[in-house]
Amino acid sequence: MQLKESEKIELKASFSEWKEAIISLCAFANKKGGKVVIGMDDDGIATGIQIGKNTIEDFANKIKNHTDPILYPSMNVKTFGLGEIVEIEVSESDNKPVFAFERAYVRVGKTNQKMSQTEVRELIKRYALSDFDKMYLEKDPKTVEFDDKLIENVNKEYYKLKTISSSDFLEKIGLIAKNKVTNAGYLCFVKNNTEMRNAIVKAARFKGKSVAKFLDEKEFDGNIVRAVDEIMDFIKRHINTEFVMTGKPKRDEIWDYPLLALREAVINALIHRDYNDSGNVQIRIFDKSLEIWSPGLLPKEINIKNILLENRSIPRNKKLVEIFHQIELVENWGAGFQRIIEECEKNGNEIPEFSEKAGAFVIAFEKRNQEKLGEKLGEKLGEKLGEKLGENRKNILALIQENKNITIPELSEKINISSTAIENNIAKLKEKGLLKRIGPDKGGHWEVI
Repeated sequence: MQLKESEKIELKASFSEWKEAIISLCAFANKKGGKVVIGMDDDGIATGIQIGKNTIEDFANKIKNHTDPILYPSMNVKTFGLGEIVEIEVSESDNKPVFAFERAYVRVGKTNQKMSQTEVRELIKRYALSDFDKMYLEKDPKTVEFDDKLIENVNKEYYKLKTISSSDFLEKIGLIAKNKVTNAGYLCFVKNNTEMRNAIVKAARFKGKSVAKFLDEKEFDGNIVRAVDEIMDFIKRHINTEFVMTGKPKRDEIWDYPLLALREAVINALIHRDYNDSGNVQIRIFDKSLEIWSPGLLPKEINIKNILLENRSIPRNKKLVEIFHQIELVENWGAGFQRIIEECEKNGNEIPEFSEKAGAFVIAFEKRNQEKLGEKLGEKLGEKLGEKLGENRKNILALIQENKNITIPELSEKINISSTAIENNIAKLKEKGLLKRIGPDKGGHWEVI
């Protein structure tokens, strides 16, 4: 089979093109890996070269001298026709960006392209190892005003240490050392954040679907532990809830967005964001959607395209995760995205969109749409019977799916048709095998089949 140049293969006639070969290896390392074959022209025809005694060693030295970080590709000499070829293969680098001759390149199709300064900076940010939360704040702990009440409650509930002061507590759990407070200690337990302005969370309610007009806004400039509940309170003030009668002493509340999913997304933004980024966590509430922006991209090991298929946690801020786990704000690592999806499905919301925009990780929730939910459910069930259900029957099924204890008068009020019409539609749904009653009229419940 004749070789052809591609995103992962580069052909060179001889070692006289060693500079171009090294640039190709650099470009491969910055993408998904690849192979340079020396001894073939651009058409994949062998040039019949003979490999000298020191050729491979000399080329390896050139790679060492002209790549940073140094590449160590595998090199195999093979007999090919009347001559020889050398296959030089490099894997995708775990330490990007890779430079060749002091420039970074990336493979695009069959060509090597110089990376822009912006692309280089993004790679450096994405692949740099960050221990931000373990670093020390250049400030004497005695001059920091800690949230004494929060620390007292956290210690009493979770740590149960014998301490005499907030600083004593923080020292015992490793958040103060060498007479300095760690960034994690400051972020979690400071009373008012005056040192890390990028850790302030910004939330706003906008009119329409753009950020052009503010209806309300708030900044949360305390510690990130208290911020969780404070942010959720702000969100709840700006989204709607529906009260559903279920026959229980207390009515069920169904919000525009599932509160547990929003809380999970807020916590993820606070503890997994890139604190080396100067941006702020943002909560953007629009008429029909809600977005949570977290500065920094996903860890390099997690592909945004496969995020829903992966149950892996690679925390950027391990100490923050440890603290939130200790005080039971985080349950188990790696299941956050799946939990968000499950809560959305239970609440009748579409699966949120996960994306990376402008150097931030964004979760975009779509507002719950009861009419759309009823339509989708009705169409799905109708397809099983080879027909489309009427609008009223779609709505009946959707409401029962949401509340299995709903009464006929309640269905009549919500759908705005008579109780007799509700009973007739229910009878038809039962005939078609789509609905059944479990138990007696009083004390029983509906079940959508």
